[in-house]
Amino acid sequence: MAEWRAGQVTDFDDGGRRFVDVGGRDVVVLRHRDRYYALDNTCLHIGGPVGEGMVVGKVEAVLAEDKQLVGHRFSEHEIHLVCPWHGYEYDLATGEMAGDPRRRLRTYPTQVRGEDVYVVA
Repeated sequence: MAEWRAGQVTDFDDGGRRFVDVGGRDVVVLRHRDRYYALDNTCLHIGGPVGEGMVVGKVEAVLAEDKQLVGHRFSEHEIHLVCPWHGYEYDLATGEMAGDPRRRLRTYPTQVRGEDVYVVA
């Protein structure tokens, strides 16, 4: 397996992202909470730069005991990357498209060694 250096740990402070050429593929690398993620940076809809989008929790319905909708909330567990062009959402951990989980962005393992972050492919 090959490795590509994405940057230093400090490059990802305050929502920082890095874009890396991984064997000819444009990949976005970002940190959410204490975990690093690497995904293809091309939206499956029409090729938008998905890595430039927002990171938000999946919108979940809040139901009463009788199953009536009482509101919505953002998930603390399933986090999405949202393409800035048309709002297509992808699970940050799996790359699955929220609207069609059969489709997904390719994801890549990441490693932190010392102060450096790497994409492994």
